[in-house]
Amino acid sequence: MAKSYKYFPMVLSAPSGGGKSTIREKLLKRDKRFRFSVTCTTRSRRPGEAEGRDYYFVTPEEFGRLRESGKLLEWARVHGNLYGTPVRSVVTLLEKGLIPVMTIDVKGARAVKKIFPGTVTVFLLPPGLKTLVRRLKKRRELAANIRVRLETAKKEIKEAAFFDYLVINDKLAEAVGDIRDIADIECMKISRKQAEIQRFGQELLRFKL
Repeated sequence: MAKSYKYFPMVLSAPSGGGKSTIREKLLKRDKRFRFSVTCTTRSRRPGEAEGRDYYFVTPEEFGRLRESGKLLEWARVHGNLYGTPVRSVVTLLEKGLIPVMTIDVKGARAVKKIFPGTVTVFLLPPGLKTLVRRLKKRRELAANIRVRLETAKKEIKEAAFFDYLVINDKLAEAVGDIRDIADIECMKISRKQAEIQRFGQELLRFKL
């Protein structure tokens, strides 16, 4: 999109159990620049999840209508469920001068970057496979579900090279700090500072001793 915003969307992707939701929650609490861009899903609500805070929970029929009307920025089928990001939820946050944070899969990250080329993509990994399996078991995932998620992880890891940054989620506080640092670095890129450069150049042209 041609319109210029103060910030940029940020996508966090990881294999299931990689900790993207936990990192997102800590990030939102520690840095007021970030806001969660809520996605919609057809999966069942988990204990502790709230409508409009964690997801918009919709039926497959409702999801289909959103998709067909072009109201989804991206969508994907993950582990048998549908997930999608409403376009308006991202644009609204950008217009408010905030960083929309999306926790979506690797295909979704590609779709978002096509619409918003300035999107910053971060791939999260646990320090090792044992840690990943332990986290999945802690979520009380069934053995069959764990196998499915590990198979999906094999495909996702092949897409890591597409992402702008890699963060190892070993110690939570450090991982969150790394993502905040990434945002700081991105804000200083020349490509995002063209308005400031042009303004200074115009002042130089007008300046007289």
